[in-house]
Amino acid sequence: MNFSSLLKRSALAAVLLAIAASPMSSGVKREVRSVWMATVWALDWPSSTSSTTAQKNEMVKYLDVLQKNNFNAVYFQVRTMSDAFYKSSYEPWSSYLTGTRGKDPGWDPLAFVVEECHKRGMECHAWVNPYRFSTGSNWSTAQDQALKSAGMLLAYTKSDGKTTTILNPGLESVRKRIVDVCKEIISNYDVDGLVFDDYFYPEGIPVTSSAGDYDLWQKSGASMTFGDWRRNNVNQMVADVYKMVQQQKPYVRFGISPAGAACTSAAVAAKHGIDRCPVASDWQYDGIFSDPVAWLEAGTIDYISPQLYWKTNHKTNPFGPMTKWWSYVAKHFGRHHYASHSISFLNSSNTTSDWEEIGKQVQFSRDYTENEAPGAVFYSAAYVTGKKQSGFGEWLQVNKFQNKALTPAIDWKKSDLEKVQVSALNKRATVLSWTGVDNVRYSVYAVPESVNVETLDSNIPAEYLLGVSYKTTYTMPDDKKSGYNYAVCVLDRYGNEYEPVYYGQSGVECIGGNSGLTADYADGELRLSAVADEVFVYNEAGALVANSRNCNRLALSVQAGMYIVRMIGNGGVSTEKIIVK
Repeated sequence: MNFSSLLKRSALAAVLLAIAASPMSSGVKREVRSVWMATVWALDWPSSTSSTTAQKNEMVKYLDVLQKNNFNAVYFQVRTMSDAFYKSSYEPWSSYLTGTRGKDPGWDPLAFVVEECHKRGMECHAWVNPYRFSTGSNWSTAQDQALKSAGMLLAYTKSDGKTTTILNPGLESVRKRIVDVCKEIISNYDVDGLVFDDYFYPEGIPVTSSAGDYDLWQKSGASMTFGDWRRNNVNQMVADVYKMVQQQKPYVRFGISPAGAACTSAAVAAKHGIDRCPVASDWQYDGIFSDPVAWLEAGTIDYISPQLYWKTNHKTNPFGPMTKWWSYVAKHFGRHHYASHSISFLNSSNTTSDWEEIGKQVQFSRDYTENEAPGAVFYSAAYVTGKKQSGFGEWLQVNKFQNKALTPAIDWKKSDLEKVQVSALNKRATVLSWTGVDNVRYSVYAVPESVNVETLDSNIPAEYLLGVSYKTTYTMPDDKKSGYNYAVCVLDRYGNEYEPVYYGQSGVECIGGNSGLTADYADGELRLSAVADEVFVYNEAGALVANSRNCNRLALSVQAGMYIVRMIGNGGVSTEKIIVK
């Protein structure tokens, strides 16, 4: 089905706007909800360059607010100008961390952010600017000097005298450098994604013999036009990075966030075999030599997050038709589209009507998704979390993000897992624990006892989702500690969710005590682990069931019921009640 026929099938715009203006029901289970955490020029973070503690505290505050408002991902900028917010073999430490480029901050921000995101069940995508080297500063660290000496830089000075310098996309050595940088990130850090922004060739760079890369194009044989050669350089770099990711960690999602307007030319659209975008004007194709549809067509990205930085009533670039077109293109090529939204206008106007405008945009992407994979990525974090303006994040949680959501599954890739479930699901007070498998996550649910779980299929509704855990434990909120049936699903790194296991189907609950006793129950066998010299197990009637001396582990066959475990050790005598289900 082409894009024109999709438009004809759409409801009237006025009806769509009315739907978009109303709060969404709690049925959205799959959706990217993220922010761009900008570190270039310290736009969002860090506010301080003198205190590690202050930097960490500020980041924790950001993540706490995002978790509270039901976000599920963070796009953290780790490479702004050929620098690093992580320990790199290639790049100098960023000046935005300490005030001095190349100065070791004494800690690893990316490792910290990944860990803190995962603690909160949120994904962390490493945001990389692939080419930018400088917007005027004359960087001079050893790594910078090496790039200069190798002739890997391309500079363009505008009419206002300002110079932008990038890694020269026409060089094979540059492509390799970018691949190596990205490989180091995904190999050394447990990131969930890798994302590029929209900086490719400098805007305004000449297309004449005065261009700094003109001779390089000529030496290539000039079999393509100058513009096509530049676009091909970018396309090849993207393909090389994607190939590397598939070889290293194919579950790491690789995406790009290009300028929002693309493929408005009928000729360009025909080249890619799609309908052209019916609104806006594509400046990036010949302006910065970016052809994002080419990456989708080649299958060298997993998701596209176009910067749809216009309101729904914009005269030439209205958000609704643009997100609809991108959804169509992403579906056509078997990939995902997560719209990026600019909310910096909240700096000058931060009213409920402004928030409702953004809510309309979120709703449009939900309504228009063709593969049940909507997404909203907000630029930038400071406007969501209250650092620059307050209220919007809370409004989102109440009106659009009422429940937690899982990120859409990358279902065109094959996971190594088949049918897999957790085992030994146990509950101690407000903590669920279970036995899982390697390198996965877990989705955790609380279904009210008034709901017959037998009527639910394996896809438990979003309204019961508590969150995601990267560990084999989950601490429930106080308002969910009783009156619910609890379920845990394996959620692999591609986003596929497997069959749920409900607590109470089989399991064990420890009640009272703080003895360090751990217990699990499966296949009729109760397994106990305790640091004690002697362990006694009694049934509910007080009869001794088992006894173990000088052994930290004990396994016994038992029926469902209540048991008392008595432990004797250097710390004295402790007793704990357990219920086997």
